[in-house]
Amino acid sequence: MQRRARIGSILRAALFFVSVTGCLAAAAYSAGVELRGQPEVIAGDIVELQGQRLRLDGIDAPEPGQHCIVEDRLYDCGEVARTALLDLTAGVEVVCRPLGPGPGGSRTARCFAAGYDLSEGMVYTGWALADPATPKVYGPVQERARQSRHGLWRGRFVAPWDWSAGKRLPEEDGR
Repeated sequence: MQRRARIGSILRAALFFVSVTGCLAAAAYSAGVELRGQPEVIAGDIVELQGQRLRLDGIDAPEPGQHCIVEDRLYDCGEVARTALLDLTAGVEVVCRPLGPGPGGSRTARCFAAGYDLSEGMVYTGWALADPATPKVYGPVQERARQSRHGLWRGRFVAPWDWSAGKRLPEEDGR
């Protein structure tokens, strides 16, 4: 009888230890453990690094399949945005600091390639827009991109958040 009680105490202590360790590990991860390596670029604002899908914080880029217009021609600006992010990450180590949960099962993260803020780079090149919820972060960079007619700013486009809500360019009708 004493032996069973002792085994029960040991099992409860082990279960408690595993629970506490798991909570501490989850807290450490959500506190911003850095992920490093060469990411797979999924979209102009999404990378996958060490098995984690990460959405770049503070920006929204056109989705693959989203069309924009430059010089009266429709083109897949989502694919061009993805290629722009590929260019920014090519051949350098990317470091991402997860910040918290994001849309669609992803996590938001601040990511840097050779010390360069990827969100800022995407907004500066004109292939992503500053998140309207946090315009102070990348808003000034976006204004410079707009004035210089970088990327999307060379033509006409629907903001990515409006496109996700179903808004389309009139020229896309009948496609």
